[in-house]
Amino acid sequence: LDCLKKEEAQRRARAPEQLVWSELADRCDTESALSAFFRQRQPSISGQPELKIASATKIMNATRLRTFARGSTFSFNPIDAERAGDTLLFHGCPQDAVANIQAEGLSMRFAAQGMLGKGLYGAPDPRKSLGYCQKNGSGSHGNFMFVCRFNLSSQMAHAGPSTPHRNSLFDEYCVYNNEHAVILWMIKLQ
Repeated sequence: LDCLKKEEAQRRARAPEQLVWSELADRCDTESALSAFFRQRQPSISGQPELKIASATKIMNATRLRTFARGSTFSFNPIDAERAGDTLLFHGCPQDAVANIQAEGLSMRFAAQGMLGKGLYGAPDPRKSLGYCQKNGSGSHGNFMFVCRFNLSSQMAHAGPSTPHRNSLFDEYCVYNNEHAVILWMIKLQ
């Protein structure tokens, strides 16, 4: 297994960043696919509005793409990805953090202490992430969030309605290693 991981890392180091990005984005590699995924991740919940995308930008940070530590599997369903592989999650942040995250990716250096400890957080439903966009008030330029591929195979935590944590409406996940989260899209909300 270690030999296969080493070979995969060497292959990705030689691959053009667009190819690596496309592999990591899986079937969420176009704006129309992203929009469909965004809608699908917002099931009907009483009193919860449906968010809409105003614009989306691919984020291709070559270093972060190459250093992302993939799990052994990928699933669009985060529950299926838990302890085994990767999934796509939304990461919300205040407007003043957007440029740094876009440039450097998610980083433990700037991670906040949250319900699941100091780590990098992501949520399956963008409405959970919206709360983090608005934490310090909406910026004058709108609310932004990121679509990231998270490796949930190890060193992760989960809070949500089916866990003993106080999240009663939405799930969220936390990883504790920079190499377990990579940004693929930046979204501006309507």
